[in-house]
Amino acid sequence: MLLMVAGLAGGASIIRSKSMENSKKRFKSFAEFPKLLGEQDPPLDGGERRSLPVPARRQNQFLIAIMSCPASIRPDPVPIMWPPSEVAWLDPTSGKLITSVKVSPADFGQTHSVNKPLKWEEDKQADISVESFLDLEDRLFALYDVLFEIWATNPSTRSSALQSAAREFLKIFDQISEPPLRPYYDALGREYFEWVRALAK
Repeated sequence: MLLMVAGLAGGASIIRSKSMENSKKRFKSFAEFPKLLGEQDPPLDGGERRSLPVPARRQNQFLIAIMSCPASIRPDPVPIMWPPSEVAWLDPTSGKLITSVKVSPADFGQTHSVNKPLKWEEDKQADISVESFLDLEDRLFALYDVLFEIWATNPSTRSSALQSAAREFLKIFDQISEPPLRPYYDALGREYFEWVRALAK
């Protein structure tokens, strides 16, 4: 898997150098967004777990959203996490926090109870070492940088390298994103994820 990731890195580099020569510094790197919210407390009882960044568009403005979920770590085979309780909206250019909004499952079109943990029926993360997970996360952030730039500036762009980047992004996202949060990711970043999936075909 990691060899494949390394092999496709060249394709994404070509996209970055040729397609975004004049605007590649327009947006913050996705690796920076979680850090811009400050250090996250360990998700022990009473703690929280933050989602991966989610590109979105609200009122024709491009933004980055990060969900926060109440969570705890116990001797269970999978983490325990409740539905998102808050969404932080950040400016993709400056990285500044625009607003933080309290949310409920209904805001995402979901019917989960806020008082019951989400069902975590599969955990692909469990089979990935910490080192490999961090490598995949870094690679995902790099692909986010490429794809978000194109989506926000010239979404009709098509190339075989960009298609490969979209396919790789979806594969890694499926590996390291939290299974019970997938419907929430899709609802929050619907326009972006639909664009990436169409690009990957």
